[in-house]
Amino acid sequence: MELNEKLNQDYNKDKKIYQKTQRLQATVKNLEQQLKILKREWQDAKLKETRAKEDGDVVAEKEAQAEAATKIKETQEVQAKLNLIREVITKNKNKVDGYIQELKKDPEFEEHVNDILEKRYNRQLAKAIKEQNQVNTILDLCQKHPTLSNNLKGMISAQEELDKLNKEIETLDAEKDKDKLDEIKGKIDAAFGKKNKNMDLFMDFCTKNNLDIDREFLDNLVSEKGFAHDKQGNIKLEKTLKNISKGYEKRVLAYQVAISKVPGAKINEENHELLGEGPEEPETQDTQDTLATTVLKKLNADPMKHGGVRSSQPPAKKYKWWEFRKRFQDWNARRKAEKQKTEPGKEPEEGGKTSSEKFRNSYKYDVVKDYVDKQEQEIYKQALKDVKEAMKDDTEEQR
Repeated sequence: MELNEKLNQDYNKDKKIYQKTQRLQATVKNLEQQLKILKREWQDAKLKETRAKEDGDVVAEKEAQAEAATKIKETQEVQAKLNLIREVITKNKNKVDGYIQELKKDPEFEEHVNDILEKRYNRQLAKAIKEQNQVNTILDLCQKHPTLSNNLKGMISAQEELDKLNKEIETLDAEKDKDKLDEIKGKIDAAFGKKNKNMDLFMDFCTKNNLDIDREFLDNLVSEKGFAHDKQGNIKLEKTLKNISKGYEKRVLAYQVAISKVPGAKINEENHELLGEGPEEPETQDTQDTLATTVLKKLNADPMKHGGVRSSQPPAKKYKWWEFRKRFQDWNARRKAEKQKTEPGKEPEEGGKTSSEKFRNSYKYDVVKDYVDKQEQEIYKQALKDVKEAMKDDTEEQR
């Protein structure tokens, strides 16, 4: 099967038909419910028949037999209708899946898809590591600097006020509640001012000390993550940040496991550096580091086994957790040296792979895009499940 515009058009046509038949799933559920009811009604009729026979009531017995026969007939009709709809859905699904099944017969296609997945997961892994490092850095700063902790709490309380005011606005009428709206808008401006002032102070400290904290990430952290409160209403900053970091830890592990599930895929060199020589965690994160290592071993997905780069160069110099620029400069210099050693005058493609010319532009086709997106979601979902189960097992073993 040749991957071209004609094939893609045929795929989209069949996909639309299948999507329409998917609407029949509601009918399927209704018919399945009808079958349950009919089965119970048949059972009731048979019970009536048995009791009538025991009582010697011939008339009642015949009525029950007739009722049972009617229920059997109705059941057969509903079952036949259900089978027909299921057959139509399955037929259309198989037709859509058939395009990929044909493409998968070419080994180069699977290799290309795996290459796409490898790069995607590595990008997501790098993003998750970077964001977790930022959360850990913010946590460390708040533990060591009460002023910065208060700045962050100020941002959070201001954001909570903004959320509350925005919800209140939704209940008001633009004309009838004009005065109230003007009052709320004034409060919103004040809350925004409070949030931005505290964020400016926090970011000024980070900039002056060359800390790798992104302002947009900090804003999203405050805006999108729900911070816990104690009974007195105080923000439980440290506990919430630790929980957020644990959530990132699961994601980081899940992306590593997902990469290990893709045939031939590896964790790239940059991510290996980030995993192996990332910022030193605060003391409160030591248990988490041990847990991460344990989980990876349990899943047989040790970073060095699944993509770790064993360089022939001397070990990388260790830097303090805040020296991000020096770490990157050192890593970049060693990376370039390794590539020059591999092939002087020419840098190989990422991962040392060469994409197939036949499928180089395949992702522009919907048939391939849908397949890759589906594979990406399914593999990651299973990887995350594996990580959660391994973490649960490890927690139980430590009790």
